[in-house]
Amino acid sequence: MRNFWGNISLALKLKFGIVPSTQVYESKLKNIWDDVEFIREFSKGDLWKEYEEFGKAKHLSKEERKSARIRIKEIVQSESWKRYTKLKKSSTIAEFLRLEETFSDDFECEKIDEAKWLTKFFWGETILGKGYSHSEEFHNYTEGKNLRFKNSTLIISTNEEENTSLSWNKKYGFLSRKSGFTSGIINTGKSFRQQHGRFEAKMDFNHTDGIYNAFYMIGNSASPHLNIFKVSQNFELGLINGTKDKDNNQSKVSLNLLKENSYIAGIEWNDKEIKWLLNGVVVKRITNNLPNTPLYLVFSSGVYKNVKGTESNDFLIDWVRCYKKN
Repeated sequence: MRNFWGNISLALKLKFGIVPSTQVYESKLKNIWDDVEFIREFSKGDLWKEYEEFGKAKHLSKEERKSARIRIKEIVQSESWKRYTKLKKSSTIAEFLRLEETFSDDFECEKIDEAKWLTKFFWGETILGKGYSHSEEFHNYTEGKNLRFKNSTLIISTNEEENTSLSWNKKYGFLSRKSGFTSGIINTGKSFRQQHGRFEAKMDFNHTDGIYNAFYMIGNSASPHLNIFKVSQNFELGLINGTKDKDNNQSKVSLNLLKENSYIAGIEWNDKEIKWLLNGVVVKRITNNLPNTPLYLVFSSGVYKNVKGTESNDFLIDWVRCYKKN
């Protein structure tokens, strides 16, 4: 029942245009951060220091007090001061002022930043020193060969092509497997993990039958698994916290409700709740069974249904940014 009402709520927010366009939200987000930067710089600038010095000054002569009053009046009537005092009243700006960036990537290089990203599963790197895939899926990961860069964007391609690689089978362990598809994955399992904060990324997807694109967070085990943005047969987001339905809180709606192929998706996570954001709008929230461990970022694409003759699929990540509250 909980998931049913979550699905209804998500569907209604998408259907009736409560979620703004990606272009509108990205412009708004840029303006917010510009304002935050202005406030931070203004409070360290000469005008602010001058105002504070006048306020702290003692034993001024009559003429000096008169000059100080004139100068203070000039300061508070300046455009910079007016902008500062207006922004300080904004609850939105106040929230963003509390955020401290902890991780980011704008993918402006021509190759993956290996100090930030693994191009294989974390446990493949840790245990085997090489990549693997899951036997229940139909692709093999190629440890970076399916990644490319264009216009400051990372592209993860899923292609129909023969490949042999390791696959994890729950019954038999690691086995060599020949697959008809290849794809890519990146994660921050070695470089960055965080519990609580704001995590956000801009992504473009092209839906292809049988192929999924996903942005999620995970820790040292299969759960908790935070789906932040996943397109497959449906659009999915939520928390997978075990093998039982009562432990999970996933929302799943028709892909047809997504009006664009580009979204800025993320979560705000604290010790009381997790809120899912789509172009800045809260589309889901949960307060029960919250993760109590730091999680890392994963972007991946893959094949969940064996559909021969399928077109290549490109999953684009424009940027990713993470923050913690101070």
